[in-house]
Amino acid sequence: MICPCCGHAGETGLVVCATCGARRVGPPLAPPDVRLPRLGPSFVAITIPLLVIASFLVIWLLGNDMKVLRTLIVWAIGDGTMVTRDWLRIDPHLPNYRVFRYDGFRLAFYLSAGLIPLSLFGVWLAQRALRLVKSNEKAYGGRRLSRLSWALSLVLSISFTLALLAAIPGALERGREKRVAATGAQMYALQETMQQYYREYGTYPQELSDLNRFSRGPLPQTDYWERGFSYAPVSVIASKGHAIGWSNYRLVSAGPDGQFGNEDDLTMIDGVIISAPTDPDLRTGWPAGAKPRQ
Repeated sequence: MICPCCGHAGETGLVVCATCGARRVGPPLAPPDVRLPRLGPSFVAITIPLLVIASFLVIWLLGNDMKVLRTLIVWAIGDGTMVTRDWLRIDPHLPNYRVFRYDGFRLAFYLSAGLIPLSLFGVWLAQRALRLVKSNEKAYGGRRLSRLSWALSLVLSISFTLALLAAIPGALERGREKRVAATGAQMYALQETMQQYYREYGTYPQELSDLNRFSRGPLPQTDYWERGFSYAPVSVIASKGHAIGWSNYRLVSAGPDGQFGNEDDLTMIDGVIISAPTDPDLRTGWPAGAKPRQ
């Protein structure tokens, strides 16, 4: 007998439901002629890919000051309205904004850490719904819906994974550029103090430590990777007395690999950072005794 209060199945002769305590007030209800299969697992499975798609679209369209949405509207209706004309006046390059190749790809990379696991969870839910349908077709339905959920979740997980893998080299390169830029900023800080030293004494310092007297705060002694700079004054000039003067200098960071003398070195010559140590404009005539100092 099925309890009409809680749905618990019990013996036919029971007067009180063992689960909810409801008392029988009449004869047992007859079983339904037709039992509809349960669709809950299939609907839960389809919710995941729809949630992933909706989340991506909302962030894509409304994020970044709604630039993607404004671009799509301009593409659709052009400058025929006052609103789109104002948008184009503020940003004339709006129609050329790369909503898919740049913004969509970049957003897929940023969201991949959360959407990939969520999509894989949708694949698991869809497979679970399909197993329930296969094991008991009378109790569970939604086979086509479960297959659609499985396909959508799988496509989404593969798409975000490919976006993540494709963006990793670019992210690493941007990280490297940021570290190189930070090292360049440290070298320019040293360069400003060296110019003060040169204006005061008419020569560049023999050692980087000589700059401390001109600095209002601590000067950077290492690059971003916490490795010491290589510094060498060059081109001896005449000076008063017996002191040696230096009209030029060379300041080098070993770069990411920590090895001097290869292509990733960051080299400053007389206040100008050059791209590689093999630049043909570099001086090759080093005076005797002028060795790089670290």
